[in-house]
Amino acid sequence: MLKAAATIIAAVLSIASNMAMAGPAEEMMAADKAFSALSVAKGHHVAFLAYMADDVREFSGAHPPILGKAAVAAAYAASEARNGTPKDRLEWTPLEAKASSDGTLGWTRGRWTDTATAKDGKVETATGYYVTLWRRQQDGSYKYELDVGGEDAK
Repeated sequence: MLKAAATIIAAVLSIASNMAMAGPAEEMMAADKAFSALSVAKGHHVAFLAYMADDVREFSGAHPPILGKAAVAAAYAASEARNGTPKDRLEWTPLEAKASSDGTLGWTRGRWTDTATAKDGKVETATGYYVTLWRRQQDGSYKYELDVGGEDAK
């Protein structure tokens, strides 16, 4: 009985210790992972709008930066009106995070995969890398202010 109690206490202390060690960089990694999970579940436009800050700078490489969440939402709506809702599966995995000493600002870096079905039915996959700049919000959550990346050479 005493051995079982000691094991339980050790497990609780280990969990509490890990929770206490979770800092801003780990919180940004968790936000980035949840961001990707939402992209897979609901689509990347929904996910990007949910995780972007109001003063976002959105870069896609195909046009000048879009400044502000309202402008990005309008660009997504216009794109969907022309092309329909994106049906590709965009997912990513953060590999590294760094945070400022006060935890208000930081970045994640990782790899992405985009899988789409072309009009001819052929499945096409693209892969690449990204860096996302995160800022802590008033409610304590992290939202991204800048997301840039590139596609791997084919």
